[in-house]
Amino acid sequence: MADPYSVPGITDINKDHFVKASALRGFVKACAIRSTDLCRQAQEYHNMTPSVMCALGRFMTGSLLLSENMKNPTDTQTTIIKAEGPIGGMTCVCDSSFNCRAYPVVSRIEGDESVNVKGAVAGGTLSVIRDIGLREPYGGQVELKTGGIGEDFTYYLMASEQTPSIVALGVLIEKGKIKHAGGMMVQLMPGYDEKDVDYLEKRASGFPDYTYFLDEGFSPAQILDLFLGDPDMKYIEGAPVSFRCNCSKEKMSAGLATLGKADLEELASDEKGIDTECRFCNSKYHFEPADIRALLKENQA
Repeated sequence: MADPYSVPGITDINKDHFVKASALRGFVKACAIRSTDLCRQAQEYHNMTPSVMCALGRFMTGSLLLSENMKNPTDTQTTIIKAEGPIGGMTCVCDSSFNCRAYPVVSRIEGDESVNVKGAVAGGTLSVIRDIGLREPYGGQVELKTGGIGEDFTYYLMASEQTPSIVALGVLIEKGKIKHAGGMMVQLMPGYDEKDVDYLEKRASGFPDYTYFLDEGFSPAQILDLFLGDPDMKYIEGAPVSFRCNCSKEKMSAGLATLGKADLEELASDEKGIDTECRFCNSKYHFEPADIRALLKENQA
């Protein structure tokens, strides 16, 4: 008997992955993610306190959900929260293969012993910038509504993309470690009617936290089924999800090359050389004075 929760592209439901489905006569698009290992990887890189850990986990998961319609290998999406709270802000870059890299401006908040994402983020703005091969990247920006991240992505989708949506995100911490993480995004497609709106509102009312279902052993595909309750729901596609940084010494060198001549000459005068660090994964790259002088020559060529 065929597995009713089988999704094309997914071979192991116990690993991080993304699924997409269609429901309610095709007028609803639903996506869900398991992002547990992704968030654990980010925690290894950034050594975050609980509220920051949960905020960044929700932010990465929501960013990946929003990136689901990118198709070309070179497409990228950058999401940025500029926060008024102690976290300072967060940046996440996603590609079209459901890889992402992210960092918080502040990794550790003093006195942060229990989870308070809204307190860590507070007010600010959410920006989404997509580069999909057009002449210029495009996107939008909204004020944060709650700082809870999920509600802020929901507001962004309605305000900037005119798409009625439900975005639910969660990170479950147990004994200081990430136990589960994930989220879902349910969107109404053109042609929907008020019955569809009422139906989704009723389904959302009182629906448990997403991580509750992960903790109970449900997969993202099963969680979508539980939420939508549509026997005709169809799973469209799936893909693995991962934290992946594409930094390299060559890219760091290209960044240094954008500095002015005076700055490069000053850096080249340091006999010890200089160290650069990737904010996404904390990888360090050393440049000898000779490396900097070579950049100077290239700039003068």
